[in-house]
Amino acid sequence: MVIHKGFRYRIYPTASQIARMGQWDDALRFLWNLALEQRLMGLRRTDKVYPTAFDQINELTQLRAELPWLADVPRDVCEQLLIELDKAFQRCFKRLGRLPRFKRKGRDALSLIESHPKMWRLSGTTIRFPKLGNLRAVIHRPLEGKPKTCTIKRDVDQWFASIMCEIEINPVPRTEPVVAIDRGVTNLLADSDGRIVVNPKHLERASRRLARAQRTVSRRKKGSKNREKAKTRVMRLHRKVRRQREHVLHVESARYAKSHGVVVIEDLKIMNMTRSAAGTVEDPGTNVAQKRGLNRSILAAGWGQFAHMLDYKLEWSGGTLDKVYAAYSSQTCAVCGHIDAESRHGERFCCTACGNVDHADVNAAKVVKSRANRSALPVEASGLPGLRSRKVKSQLRVPRRSSSQNSSL
Repeated sequence: MVIHKGFRYRIYPTASQIARMGQWDDALRFLWNLALEQRLMGLRRTDKVYPTAFDQINELTQLRAELPWLADVPRDVCEQLLIELDKAFQRCFKRLGRLPRFKRKGRDALSLIESHPKMWRLSGTTIRFPKLGNLRAVIHRPLEGKPKTCTIKRDVDQWFASIMCEIEINPVPRTEPVVAIDRGVTNLLADSDGRIVVNPKHLERASRRLARAQRTVSRRKKGSKNREKAKTRVMRLHRKVRRQREHVLHVESARYAKSHGVVVIEDLKIMNMTRSAAGTVEDPGTNVAQKRGLNRSILAAGWGQFAHMLDYKLEWSGGTLDKVYAAYSSQTCAVCGHIDAESRHGERFCCTACGNVDHADVNAAKVVKSRANRSALPVEASGLPGLRSRKVKSQLRVPRRSSSQNSSL
């Protein structure tokens, strides 16, 4: 089996190299916006005929001859940009992403992708890139497999080179042991074995410093150098939060990929879960501030990123990632299968039917694990108690009869 693995190295370009890459960024932004407008004009036609990536690459020769500042960018980098735009449209047509948008300076940073292995070279502690020359790099680990592409990208005030390699692996399929993981906000992870990982909440801890830095940006004069310095400070704080979150997710996903053969998680629709509750002018939403805070906490936890990391790391180690439906897992008892919203009291789960007491997140993970071998069946045929042809959430609640009601009803 052939896999693609990326190796990311910190590079230190000179001042002249940084200036030249800044000019290339402007030229590539122009090329992206021009190619995007050309495709959108074709989609607005009645016959819906628009140029393909092959057509636009053929027109690139004449465009580079007319624009010397675009011809300064390596041709392979320009061609790869048009290919990336074509991939973005393909994802949009397959309903895997949104329509590509126009790039704006200061908001959308573009990458320099050299897709031909013979055009770049890694030797010692330097990376040689076309028209840039040698770039000093920190090679903290050796490459594996066959190098294919080299990508240079800026992260705020730092530069990195990402090298994609093809590696031939023969993982031994594993099916044991099996563990289920429940993702949450208060507790980042809770598995069916009873292990709980508390959410470090890096964004919440940095919120005061972020608010102070953003107020500083708002007080600076637009277009001034001091405003640019203040904006860089905000971006650095966001970068630190992002790296802290990625570190925790990498550590936890690697732990489960190495120790378990099958990992079961809930098939969460994160995009639907984090939609705004503001509503419209005619039909305004309720509890908008609370929903906004919940959405921020869900996105800061990185649920989707954790699932992605688990997926490819388990594939490398011979394991599998199983996703099951997530309906009412937090209200279901892992022992008797009884469903009742009143069984959960914060982080404590006490079943109203059998009296089972457990941590709420651990109980939910055990419920997810029990659904793993029945995930291929529809809800009506899954055999789970309380889920036969019940689709309304209110129907899943145990009816409560007051003392004043007639017992014969």
